[in-house]
Amino acid sequence: MILRKAVLLLAAFAVATTVSANAQIGVYGMFTADRLSRIASSPLPLPPNSTAPAFARANTVDPLGGTGGVYYDFLKLGPVKLGADLRGSILTTKRGAYINFNGPGAHIYSVLGGVRGSFQTPVKSLKPYLQISAGLGRSDYGLYVGRPTSNQPLPNVIYNNFQYEGFAGLDIKLLPILDWRVAEFGYGGLDPFGTYSHNYPIKQVSMGFVIHLP
Repeated sequence: MILRKAVLLLAAFAVATTVSANAQIGVYGMFTADRLSRIASSPLPLPPNSTAPAFARANTVDPLGGTGGVYYDFLKLGPVKLGADLRGSILTTKRGAYINFNGPGAHIYSVLGGVRGSFQTPVKSLKPYLQISAGLGRSDYGLYVGRPTSNQPLPNVIYNNFQYEGFAGLDIKLLPILDWRVAEFGYGGLDPFGTYSHNYPIKQVSMGFVIHLP
């Protein structure tokens, strides 16, 4: 019985040591460009007293901005490191989803959590990864739903959405604590909560830098 407990304790210590030895924390910042689409078929109502030609909707908006986040790789399985990722983005553009005028622009604010896998390659400085994330995305889709008496657009109403995205990217090691995130490509969507159910697909590309913490 004592021997069995000793073996189990030794095995648990070995696993904990292996996980700790391979754990790695990375903090990153990126420039991000989004394309949000399927806006022309949005169920959001037109503003009151609007005419169809004047308020014809474009199908896409392209907000730009920044993404920041942190990941924690906690387990190594052969050539693969598994981890968790938490990120947030603030993306805006002055061009809303209207063909004839800008409107009050378009905005996407998101907080996403997910799981990631990075892969060891024959070239140690190259670090490809895949990731799946989901969370809260807040957006106006580049649309507004009302006008004051001055005929100028009201500030957009920001709607809550379930946001999900898959990512594929490549980091290149520059220094022991610094990687260049050459490119990250994402694809997913926004699905609104509440009345105006719809799917707004998202295409995304980002680039930036990663700092590794001890």
